[in-house]
Amino acid sequence: MSDLTTPLQCPVCSSRKLSTLYPDTLGNNLPAFGYAFTPDHGRTYEIHRCADCTHAFSVYPSKDLWENYEEVVDPSYLERQEERNLTFPQVLEALVQYLPAGRLLDVGCATGDFLKVAQRYYQVEGLEPSQYLADIARGRGFTVHSMKLGEIPSDPGYDILTLWGVIEHFESLKEECGHIHHVLKPGGLVALWTGDRCSWPARLLGRKWWHIQGQHMHFFSRRSIARLFSDLGFELVNSSNFPFTTNLKFISRSMAKYRIMGPVAKVLFDNRYVGGMVIPLHLPSEMFAIFRKR
Repeated sequence: MSDLTTPLQCPVCSSRKLSTLYPDTLGNNLPAFGYAFTPDHGRTYEIHRCADCTHAFSVYPSKDLWENYEEVVDPSYLERQEERNLTFPQVLEALVQYLPAGRLLDVGCATGDFLKVAQRYYQVEGLEPSQYLADIARGRGFTVHSMKLGEIPSDPGYDILTLWGVIEHFESLKEECGHIHHVLKPGGLVALWTGDRCSWPARLLGRKWWHIQGQHMHFFSRRSIARLFSDLGFELVNSSNFPFTTNLKFISRSMAKYRIMGPVAKVLFDNRYVGGMVIPLHLPSEMFAIFRKR
């Protein structure tokens, strides 16, 4: 949590060589939570970037944003289950190359879609603050913890922690990632997906890049994510693009917020002829990284 009464420093490298990337458009309001994306999702607190490690982060006046996720009720999340069902088998295929069995904790497990796939190889558990989403996952037979990451017992520990679109939400970045190190067994893995703010799609779209959202506190680059985990006692074993798989219909709906591209994509892709066509996307803006605890 940034203390606005003291000089700002980068939450990754502690540098004070900062500049404003985007001005504040939220004020003292809370950001929009959930997955029903509206124009309000693009409203953010002031975002600064670090000249040393390239990390960017929000400067926000609110405290304990985590508590707001407890109350999230978001049926729109369920609408994209098909995409997750297509993507997660590709993710699992990458993970088992590094560790084919063990105890896995999916942080931010939502309704348990990844747990369902991962249980083929691992003993799976989830952590999810939203009671609505956690209850759905429990209804599917999964063990889901409704607590903060720092409250998870470190004994007996986990072999793998996964964070799919989660790390950018952390308020106290190094503290939360320190908890990851604490609950992992020696040689354990942490695998994550987050946006790469230095990628060409992010630079091209600027503030309209889809990862620029008020609920996102951090905007990583490949350089800054590697620095963060190296400083905390991890080594990088995989750095690639997230194996996102979807169909043309969902691509069209994701582009709806763009004034020019949205209508064109709807005509071309969201129809009964090609809408169900499945395609793999390995976008350079979507980082997939695996780190091993030293």
